[in-house]
Amino acid sequence: MTRLLGIEIDRFASRLLIRLGVLGLLLLSSLTLIGAYQQAQPPSAAPVAEAQKWYDQDAAEWERSGEEQLASCKAEEKRERENVEASGGDPDSVSFGCDEMKPTLENYLGQVPSFAPDTTGLLSALSPLYVLVPVLLAVSFIAAEFSTGAIGNWLTFAPRRTRVLLSKLFAAAVATIPYAAAGLAIVIGGSWLIYNHFGEAAGGFGDTWAVAGRVLALSVVVALLGAALGTLSRHTAGALGIFLGWVVLVEAILVNIVSSLKPWSVINNITAWVNGGTQYYVDSCTSTSSGQVCTSIAKEISQTHGALVVGGLTALLVVAALLVFRRRDIG
Repeated sequence: MTRLLGIEIDRFASRLLIRLGVLGLLLLSSLTLIGAYQQAQPPSAAPVAEAQKWYDQDAAEWERSGEEQLASCKAEEKRERENVEASGGDPDSVSFGCDEMKPTLENYLGQVPSFAPDTTGLLSALSPLYVLVPVLLAVSFIAAEFSTGAIGNWLTFAPRRTRVLLSKLFAAAVATIPYAAAGLAIVIGGSWLIYNHFGEAAGGFGDTWAVAGRVLALSVVVALLGAALGTLSRHTAGALGIFLGWVVLVEAILVNIVSSLKPWSVINNITAWVNGGTQYYVDSCTSTSSGQVCTSIAKEISQTHGALVVGGLTALLVVAALLVFRRRDIG
């Protein structure tokens, strides 16, 4: 099995299409540093002066009427929490941010550049790229074996179908590690150099490495998923059609129509895994004397839930691919 895996990894790395895909991933990862450069630049003197002007005006107004504004905000928040609780929702999910109403200069300057949170956000935004590319490369690697007939020739030398397919599936996953890690290293390292240049790299890496590790693990898992999908479809176009059809018909349309599907959405669970949890919203409606009143209620998807859903879907496709491959005619 180890020897077969090594051979398949070499075959994966030798394909021109896969090399081009890896180069594309590294190039796109590098291009995101343009945004990091723009975000890392400190504000110029003119915006700072304008922000200071508006801050001074609002700070003076807060001194005059701040207590009244705070009391009004808390009263509105209390009423909304009562409405949510009456409709069966969680009143603690309602927050008007009353305690943060007092003006601060930072609020007028916009987001202050900071390496760790900015780079963490950049990695989260890049995660769809680290899903799409591994899936495409894994699908093309496996599907090409069927479309060219190479899989049949290979089975004459290694007739044990389970070992052959597992070596191919795991080769697609293992081969993903170096190029995904290289892309993430480009983003983190380049971002650090940029923020350090502007003096904004103090404070350490924060959650940056944790998010990068989760994106890397996600890339490996979805590569395995893509390889299983390529095995089931046997054709790159067919597998991509299934993949895109799922994204459009299920994730973009059906999930938004049937709110009970939102905690099982693959995209939502991927987001939960990468970001350490996420929220989705459902409408809770009640009938009153003045008509129907609807309130959006926030629901949580934990990081663990995201890992279990994505991992479970991948395991299901791998098992299905093995069963089909063992019984289906290769010719």
